[in-house]
Amino acid sequence: MLFGTFFPFDATPQTAGRVAFVPSADLTVSHSDMVLTVDLPGLTAGDLDIEVTDGLLTIRGQRTRGEVPEGTQALLVERGFGPFERRVQLPRGVDLEAITASMDAGVLTLVVPKPEALKPKTIAVGSGAQERALETAAA
Repeated sequence: MLFGTFFPFDATPQTAGRVAFVPSADLTVSHSDMVLTVDLPGLTAGDLDIEVTDGLLTIRGQRTRGEVPEGTQALLVERGFGPFERRVQLPRGVDLEAITASMDAGVLTLVVPKPEALKPKTIAVGSGAQERALETAAA
């Protein structure tokens, strides 16, 4: 699997009668890492469950709606709430112990180091004197 073929994410569908919460996410890939950034406004690290099973990285949580005081009526409800789940298929060979997660100001950042097999390799070009000859099989 190529490292840049992670989209589309799987997301929790909209629930009947209310706006579902589907956190926005960005995925960037560098020479050595994949970085997944997820917007989770109003949530803390303790509100999340992050796990990897069979190469599938899953982020789960729930965003709760604030209390509406008695005697008031909501005229506009655009902010989503409820349970959510985002999943990303990881490439083979990822060191699960090397994955790091941090949360700052409602933004979750997961750094997944690329497996060695997916990191670019540089091949040096030698001169004619350094050329390897093709060995022929002995008959």
